[in-house]
Amino acid sequence: MAQKKRRYSKKKQKMITSVISFVVVIILAILGVLFGKDALNKPKPVIEPVSGNEVQFHFIDVGQGDAALIRTAQGDILIDASTGDAEDDLKAYLDQLGVDDIEYAVFTHPHEDHIGGADMVIQNYNVKRVVIPNKTHTSKTYERMMDAIEQKNCEVILSEPEKVFKMGELSCTILAPIGSSYKEMNDYSIVLRVDYGETSVLFTGDAEILSENEMLDRFGSAKGGMLDCDLIKVGHHGSDTSSGEAFLKAVTPVYGVISCGAGNSYGHPIQSVLKRYETLGITLYRTDLEGSIVFTSTGGEPTKK
Repeated sequence: MAQKKRRYSKKKQKMITSVISFVVVIILAILGVLFGKDALNKPKPVIEPVSGNEVQFHFIDVGQGDAALIRTAQGDILIDASTGDAEDDLKAYLDQLGVDDIEYAVFTHPHEDHIGGADMVIQNYNVKRVVIPNKTHTSKTYERMMDAIEQKNCEVILSEPEKVFKMGELSCTILAPIGSSYKEMNDYSIVLRVDYGETSVLFTGDAEILSENEMLDRFGSAKGGMLDCDLIKVGHHGSDTSSGEAFLKAVTPVYGVISCGAGNSYGHPIQSVLKRYETLGITLYRTDLEGSIVFTSTGGEPTKK
């Protein structure tokens, strides 16, 4: 009888353990719904006010989308605005930083994962200027963005290659789109080179290899040219439609940041692309693994916080 009792006790213990595990999973799921699934396992970067001659480059974790913020003592520049589903996360991040005015909001192209929160940004912050490609879209998301721009009377700047806008000592140069007619909407992406002292950062939107090759033709492929940068926002969330080998060899970044969602249905980032960066000796950081990523610079090589 004693042996039978021990078997029963083990079975009961196993059942209790299973119940506890199930309850824990349910609790984690509820917390994920309330606070965002990634909030449970990603560290939060320590955010300090920008001061003096420091510039901060924030690559904000918005899941499967893009949103980046450049902070200087003279003002802020926003590049893309996440999906509509992630706009609350974007707003919480901007509010945590104490953002009020946005000197320039650059919306690289009219896909929802880049402009989904654009109307929210324009409605909630003092956006002075909006930089967009000369390409319209029929989506409701695009219409909401344009309606918000009109309602708030933002200055609209249409992208042109080599157009420059500045904020203090920070200089932004538009490198793409170069053409005026593309089959893929991604190739209308604004590619922005940002320079501050000796620091250079390339924001590529979702520009694909066609656009990359046009930039190579126009700006050259040699190291030290207009494409040569310290840090690159990896094109199209790490898709193999972007990050061509010739392009990366011209950019020669030390660091790259991939903005993508954990377990996304697209399989981003693609393993062959990760291998390409690794082979070229480029250190990668990913929002799906690390959460929001922040680099700082005082004019030299950027440093990850």
